[in-house]
Amino acid sequence: MLPNIGDTTAAMVWGIPVKPVDLLNNLDAYRKAIPIIHTLRLCSQFGKGDSVFITRLPKELISLIEEELLILQRRHEKRSGHSWIKKYCCFEGSCRPSDHMYDIGYPFEAEAYDSTIEDALTRVSEMHPEWPMDEWLSNGYSSLPAHVRKLVDAEVADDFDDYGDELIWELRDENSSNWPSKVRKHMSSKENKDVLRKHFGLDVWIMHENLDTTTTEYLKRIKRFSHTMCDPQKATICYLILPTRAAQWGTRIGPDYGFSGDFSGSSANSMLVDSDSLSLTEERQRRFARVMLRLALKPSVHPSQLRGALSAAPAISSSSSPLRQVPIPTTDGNLSVKEKTKRNAATKKRIKDLEASHWPKLMLLVDQNYSDV
Repeated sequence: MLPNIGDTTAAMVWGIPVKPVDLLNNLDAYRKAIPIIHTLRLCSQFGKGDSVFITRLPKELISLIEEELLILQRRHEKRSGHSWIKKYCCFEGSCRPSDHMYDIGYPFEAEAYDSTIEDALTRVSEMHPEWPMDEWLSNGYSSLPAHVRKLVDAEVADDFDDYGDELIWELRDENSSNWPSKVRKHMSSKENKDVLRKHFGLDVWIMHENLDTTTTEYLKRIKRFSHTMCDPQKATICYLILPTRAAQWGTRIGPDYGFSGDFSGSSANSMLVDSDSLSLTEERQRRFARVMLRLALKPSVHPSQLRGALSAAPAISSSSSPLRQVPIPTTDGNLSVKEKTKRNAATKKRIKDLEASHWPKLMLLVDQNYSDV
């Protein structure tokens, strides 16, 4: 039997693309808030006694209280020490050394830190000579206005970026390497799968993409990746989908494997599509509307996913622009700055138009993994 060198998983789905970090963070918040919301509803519905005022509140106000609880829980999750955003920034290559400076015990020496703060204060004072810095500092650093402290902190972070790469590379590499398995384990846990299924009637489809050169060139022109230390090479693609029946098959090494020392593989597969499963009922649309509202999510299209649309009929007309996921143009190394700016704006518009169009959409999702191990 010839060994496999990889596997492919594919499914026809109704789905909405969302930012993976937002889903992870907000799903955690929702799951943890469920007991509180459940208690709130029980008290509102079955509370007894003259002092149980919650029973007098209208349902609309109870719903507003629930939403406020979810907002507070989402904020707490973002600020927690195990925040998903830091780990994902390492994986996608957008993090700066200063993003991890406090994770590795910075400041290391009080005297050196004081000197760094003084240098940062000097630079901020030079940038804004109109500010009464001496007056503000008379009661200590903590008495500075919030917007001033923010500028000083930014200067301190810039200082750390100049020399901190060697100090945090091990942590960054660990975060990046562990990200796919951590996400897979977290989202495949029974509690998270149950929340998505029981509360929303949906599943999640997560893929990890190695980016092509064209996509990395585009990403380096947007703000999140604009600093010199960024290295966008990977991305996590996440979809909320209706429960589906996926197909999986392996890519097998060819029969000549071993004679030349090289190897190659191929596979072919065809499947019938259950046409009855392609209809999107109003009830199914409401599932998506509910999850986007309760988890505070928005459609988010990653530029690596701007592929051409499939059609079982002749080519889709240009009037169907929301479906035309026009790929990012090929590499632009020889273009002028003006041409690059124009191309960048066109790609942003395509993404924005697609995100603003009607969701969910019918999609073919394909996840391929290969290894020579």
